[in-house]
Amino acid sequence: MKKLLLIFLAFGILTLPFACKKKTSDHDPEPEPNEVIVADITKVMDLETRSAISTIDTTNFTFTFSGESGLISNLKVGDILVDSASEFAQYGYLRKVTGIEASKGETKVHTQPAGLTEAVLQGSIDFKSGLLKTSQIARMELADGVKLKSLKNTDFTVFDMDYDITFGSGTDQVTVQGATSLDMGVFFKFNWDYCILCLPPEVTIELFESGVEINQSASINVVSQYGASVNQRIPVATFYFEPWTFAIGPVPVVFVPKIQLFVGVDGLLTAEFTTGASESFEGRLGTRYTSADGWSTIKEKTFTTDYYPPALDISMNVETIVGPEISLLLYGVAGPFTNVTACSLLEAELHTGTENWTLDYKVGVKAEVGIRIDVLLFEDEWSTDFCLFEQNLMHLEDEPLSTGIFFESPPDGNWISLGSQTLLKARVTGATPSQVEYLVDGNIISTITQEPWEYTWNTASSTYGEHTLIVNDIIGGIAVASDTITISLVNAIWEVVDLSGLNQSNETINTDVFFVSENEGWMTGGTGYGFWGYMLHTSDGGHQWANIAPADFLERMEQIIFLNENEILARTFAGRVITSTTWNNIYWQSTPPGNGEPTFDNFWVTSIALSNAGYLVATGIYNHEEAYQIRLANATSGDFQPVKSIDIPYYYDDIPTSPLVYFRNEKGIVFNLKDQDNPLRQYIMISEDGGLSWENIQLNASGITRDDDLYDAFFINENDGWVVGRESQGFAMVLKTTDGGQSWEKINVPDAYNFGSIWMLSDEEGYATVDALDVGDIINTKLYHTQDGGYTWEPVDIVNTIMAMKKVFFRGPYLGYTVGMGSDAYSFTVGK
Repeated sequence: MKKLLLIFLAFGILTLPFACKKKTSDHDPEPEPNEVIVADITKVMDLETRSAISTIDTTNFTFTFSGESGLISNLKVGDILVDSASEFAQYGYLRKVTGIEASKGETKVHTQPAGLTEAVLQGSIDFKSGLLKTSQIARMELADGVKLKSLKNTDFTVFDMDYDITFGSGTDQVTVQGATSLDMGVFFKFNWDYCILCLPPEVTIELFESGVEINQSASINVVSQYGASVNQRIPVATFYFEPWTFAIGPVPVVFVPKIQLFVGVDGLLTAEFTTGASESFEGRLGTRYTSADGWSTIKEKTFTTDYYPPALDISMNVETIVGPEISLLLYGVAGPFTNVTACSLLEAELHTGTENWTLDYKVGVKAEVGIRIDVLLFEDEWSTDFCLFEQNLMHLEDEPLSTGIFFESPPDGNWISLGSQTLLKARVTGATPSQVEYLVDGNIISTITQEPWEYTWNTASSTYGEHTLIVNDIIGGIAVASDTITISLVNAIWEVVDLSGLNQSNETINTDVFFVSENEGWMTGGTGYGFWGYMLHTSDGGHQWANIAPADFLERMEQIIFLNENEILARTFAGRVITSTTWNNIYWQSTPPGNGEPTFDNFWVTSIALSNAGYLVATGIYNHEEAYQIRLANATSGDFQPVKSIDIPYYYDDIPTSPLVYFRNEKGIVFNLKDQDNPLRQYIMISEDGGLSWENIQLNASGITRDDDLYDAFFINENDGWVVGRESQGFAMVLKTTDGGQSWEKINVPDAYNFGSIWMLSDEEGYATVDALDVGDIINTKLYHTQDGGYTWEPVDIVNTIMAMKKVFFRGPYLGYTVGMGSDAYSFTVGK
């Protein structure tokens, strides 16, 4: 009997521009329980055992326990350890014990991968994720030339990317430009039984079904200036989602969706040419296994295509692909997967001595589904590939290229922010036009008489909703060709949220805000004098808030550190770090438990951050000494044990100058470091390992001196980052790095008094707040917006107030919040 188990499968995308349809379902995954039989060897981590973990080597999952528990004392070789996501293992684990070593108060446990059906002999999982949301992204990696659009739709579920990537080098180059947009939801069904009467007893798989419901569209334009010979495939975007944890009886099962988008070129291009195609695809793709029929594929789909004919001078052959691989990680290990690859294929032969061509231009999509590993104890890896569709866009048999005109930009069906500047761009084939006309809803908005056939449309002159764009090819006063697309203008605005009903006034300050999802968030603050504090909570996206802290809490809360939905940490006005479980200092537990003390005892914390290595990283002063330190502690609920201290080798006696810390994953930076001995320099410290080690370097930015103040930092990846503050001459400034902090470019923003916080949505778009009450002659706008990476900043007019704004935060590109002094907060919404 075949032992098969889980696998997830499926996903589909294609290549080339498109219009994306949306599904209305958007709910959290809800597994349906069934009768469960848990193996006796399965040991689920309890709080006592988890607290005894000192380290987990996640390369081979060797556990080191420095304490005791009932589970540790009774652990045997062959037992299976299982846990949900935690600070030690962000994707949880399912591991079989292979060896146990005990010495000097420590227990080392060696493990190997285990199978879910070994841990749970009988069970059932049945869920649909709803549409995956941008707010669920834990981290993303974008290649150079790739941008994640910040405005596409209203429900946070559309992954919309533009790319402009060069393959090859020198004159042997091909540029691929285009866009890919998709929304998707995962479905997963798995039923397995335990036959206790069989000899020997065994697990049997009754049903496995997994896949993706997807709407996607893509456009791809290929340009070669000199000709090239290229064969290359590169990942352009990778999205890692936050873990989902389900319980099968007492056993947690951790799923992590991962999406990786690829672009590739393969062909011989012997002269200058351009071409472009697009498609949109809607389908349900996946894999199915039943005990009666074995493996089969799920492939339900519909599609549409469009293109503009190639402009070329000589024979050539080139294939271009774009598509995602979607996989489901089980306890962080690869499992079911689906590849959906769209491609455009151009084969063209010019007949000698003529202008006639034999040409085929095709677009198609292929899919591969399967399982890569046996976490669920399938006997063999399994995969299959199949053709979803192939469409011949253009066919010539010894014929000339016809006259035509085609939209290159924007893509058909695109969503555009009302008020933005939008490039209209067309390509012509055949005879050269005498002029090109652009029309919006039947009205001519521009006439172009020479190349390039481009026009920048100010959408502020239009209205919300759907609009028809037409481009006409005019020769001799007659429209000989035209192309039509439809776009939608959407309203992306900031709105006021009135918090006066929570006893907020001009004497209160909201200091920080954080959202863990599109609905649930927290806000901290207190009085301007620092003598009363609160922590607000919302479960409806920031429309309504309620105080969850004690009404008599005496210190203003300055900064939020999110551990989980049940425990929020806060740095207070008095330099303490407290937990929402007790509204008191965080503690660490010595042996025996109960004899611990405050983690940051006698340490005035000036700034704190959480690294994804599992550490709280704080800057501050011990017993009010002159020298500042960096202190690390384990970010473990109930036992925030100190790890190490690092001296900061710079000191400047100028209150309130103090070092600040920021982390993005394992990348950390300590900034605003000044020194008594050097008035012309500032310094930074950089960590690449979650805070365990630091590099001390001079802040390599022209024009930065000790008189300048730095207030906040933000990195979108390991290399691209920004630091903001106030220039000593009296205006805001931005420091920008593209090499991880080794060098910085200084950008002055004279219209703003300072920048107190920054949040970047991409390498181009972001927001910054002005943290100043009295701005003198400078305008009162306290929120600024950049769309070019921080080089220019425009005021967000609604945030026009004398009040200082302390913090701007985004969860994904569509949920934004700005807080500061007074009873008004500001939320970012998108509507059509």
